[in-house]
Amino acid sequence: MDETPNTLTSGFGLALNKVQEWTAEFYTLLPNILAVFVILLLFTIIAFSLKRGVGGYFKMRDRIDLGQILSDFAFWMFIVLGCLVALTIITPSIRPVDLISGLGLGSLAVGFAFKDILQNWLSGLLILLKLPFRRGDQIKVNDVEGTVVRIEPRATIIRTYDGKDIVVPNTTIYTNHVSIQTSQDVRRVEMDITVGYEYGVSFIREILLGALTQIDEIKKEPAPQVLCWELGATSLGLKLRWWISSERSQEIISRARAVEAIKLAFEANDIDPTDPSLVYTREAYSPDDPEGPSELEKRKESKKKQSLTKPVAGKTPPAFEMSYDDPETYTPKKDNKDKTLLSESDATS
Repeated sequence: MDETPNTLTSGFGLALNKVQEWTAEFYTLLPNILAVFVILLLFTIIAFSLKRGVGGYFKMRDRIDLGQILSDFAFWMFIVLGCLVALTIITPSIRPVDLISGLGLGSLAVGFAFKDILQNWLSGLLILLKLPFRRGDQIKVNDVEGTVVRIEPRATIIRTYDGKDIVVPNTTIYTNHVSIQTSQDVRRVEMDITVGYEYGVSFIREILLGALTQIDEIKKEPAPQVLCWELGATSLGLKLRWWISSERSQEIISRARAVEAIKLAFEANDIDPTDPSLVYTREAYSPDDPEGPSELEKRKESKKKQSLTKPVAGKTPPAFEMSYDDPETYTPKKDNKDKTLLSESDATS
């Protein structure tokens, strides 16, 4: 007798019974499933609201980067918390204690697996809390120098003066020396020049100071300085020092205008800054020599007389502006450096 139809009927019956069991379980779990959706929706709404609130709070305090990292952290913490709560509802056999224990072991495993990422994240958080520098500051880390575009959880983006964006891991910044060029409102610029010994020091100093003080980018206080710095074999070395606003563009503009102003002042006073060692000379001459004294002797005599006269003011060099698109003038929206979240003792520790 053929038992195939009975076998098919039996198999179909088992499958149908299984489907009915699943359906019954589904209807039993339906309230829990609906509760899970409601809880996930509620936690998602809270997470988005918290992210917006934290970000808005720090934005009002001009701490954009810190607000971004903390708002993202709060958002994902609430999402994970919502998933854990939903898991305990959909599977009642899982207790919160088991989840916490598993989460601790999982965090340990994740910590070992993503050690470098976590180090960079913590370094970024500490940088943002202590705030040694901010968006728009010009810094130098190892061989990288430029403007801070933004501080991300993993890395800091620095735009170099030739227009390249460099991604520097936050751990590198936190564990190395960082030179912050714009930490103060003003900084000093230095330039070395040489003049021949035949010129009087006071005469040259007055000319150089007059050339520097007419440049708008150079601060009047502290006043520019002209210092006798080195005694060379054939010339006197002078060091010019002046103060400017701390931005890189101000250094370039002030230096360019200073060089031009000094050249114009030298021309107005008939000063030749050529190294005397490069000038051909004849050591001696006699009164009967038809060529007379050498050119060097004439120059020395002229300069001695010239040093006794009042210097003539040189022309003011034309204004010099840098393009807004130039990376050296790039300044993103800055965070407020004065509003740190750490106490003074913590910030200096």
